[in-house]
Amino acid sequence: MKKLVLGLVTGLLVSLFIVVLGRSYGGSVNLKQWFTKEETKVSQDETKPKIIPTNKSAKAKKQAMAEDLAVMESYGLYYDYANLSLEETVKAYLDEFGIDPKAVAFSYKNMVTGETFAMNDTQLMTAGSTYKLPLNMLIVDAVNDGKLSMDKAYDITKTDYEYEGEYLAYRGQFGDDMTISEMQEYSLVYSENTPAHVMAGLLGGFKKAYSQFDRYGQSKASVKTIRLEGNKTTTDYYIQVLDYLWKNKEKYAAILDFLDQSFPGEYYETYLPGLQIYQKPGYVREALNVDAIVEEQTPYMVAIYTAGLGGSNEETEEINPEGYNQLAQLAYVINQWHRVNMNTN
Repeated sequence: MKKLVLGLVTGLLVSLFIVVLGRSYGGSVNLKQWFTKEETKVSQDETKPKIIPTNKSAKAKKQAMAEDLAVMESYGLYYDYANLSLEETVKAYLDEFGIDPKAVAFSYKNMVTGETFAMNDTQLMTAGSTYKLPLNMLIVDAVNDGKLSMDKAYDITKTDYEYEGEYLAYRGQFGDDMTISEMQEYSLVYSENTPAHVMAGLLGGFKKAYSQFDRYGQSKASVKTIRLEGNKTTTDYYIQVLDYLWKNKEKYAAILDFLDQSFPGEYYETYLPGLQIYQKPGYVREALNVDAIVEEQTPYMVAIYTAGLGGSNEETEEINPEGYNQLAQLAYVINQWHRVNMNTN
């Protein structure tokens, strides 16, 4: 009898709980669905990247400014790094040199805290040779999937090419074929086009290759990765490519090694000697860009894309020296802001 009464009381309490719960959610509730939703919610929250804002004291920032003062002044790149946001600092540089803010887009990520900052990150910019980074990643994926081989030499006699002189030079140096390692080296370290065209051919052509770039991320912009027509992209996409590359650095170790060798002392390294920097520059016509992973005390990654620096335009055939220097100065400005505000050691 006691068991019967206990069972009835328990049943009434459960029923009351369901009614109350249903009213609180504006309708009837299926307990199985409710518990499943709660479990799913917890699981999704756990998978979200955790952002831990850097809380560097004013005293520590002031000390960092003092330590780097001589270098900042020698370069003529002294700004109020300690009290400006990254975007404000970049705009201060652009304003001083009369550069239209729309000419520069960047995306930045602190690789320790997860903090991100950006300017014009969904604005379409010309990718230039930076497309060769995700292209090389696709090649590594194909090798891992058994579709291509690092040991095989692939025919280059039937490839499409952009510049006949460059193509003939490759035929003279390599003959009729190249290995994937050779293609990676020459497309990443020297940023040449012929090996990139060969690799695109191995993947089924540029159109097919570009259609697979979304495996490394998707931009918030209407162009999610790189649009083949005009080679247009966003820094919002490229910061995700860098993030994917670094999170899978064992798989892409050879790519990182080539990026480490790329253009020593130039581009991102111009004003930053002595730093470990993995970079992929890109230049074509009006565009001067660089994607970089920088091993500062607190490492970070950044994608900087520009248009028209130094007066370059879509008819420009050679790198504009003034524009190149402005890109290199932007790299220093971003790095110095990071040193003052993000380096905590």
